[in-house]
Amino acid sequence: MKDLKIKFLLIAILLFIIALTQPAYYIDRADHSGWSNSFMLFIFGWTGLFYGGAAIAWFANPLIVLSWVFYFKRPKLSVITGLLATIFSASFLLFHTIISSEAPTYSIITARKAGYWLWLMSITFFSIFTIITYYFEKNYLKDNNINSLDNI
Repeated sequence: MKDLKIKFLLIAILLFIIALTQPAYYIDRADHSGWSNSFMLFIFGWTGLFYGGAAIAWFANPLIVLSWVFYFKRPKLSVITGLLATIFSASFLLFHTIISSEAPTYSIITARKAGYWLWLMSITFFSIFTIITYYFEKNYLKDNNINSLDNI
């Protein structure tokens, strides 16, 4: 079971890293470079705390990283942080504008691109898997009076 958990964690992290290489969304600008850099959003998304709105979606990043950290030693906490990350990341779908400068000025989100969808998919995938493994481990171990899944 531990090998399977490691594989799913690695798949989720790989999807997350691939997402960081793709544009996350496009905004309404006169030039054709009105897109967001996913890696920069990952680094600076925490500044959404100061502005709110669609930027709150990037609070999913620290939450999913915490979920990865807690995955093996604190599975219940991993489930909670993973679910919160999923909610924050999906909340971006509810917004039609986003801050596009420090002023702050707002721009209309014209399209969500591969970076966003891969990011959302990696977080959701991992969160669903943490719920399944947590439920399975909790019930299977209890029902079969086993102390660890390492022997399965």
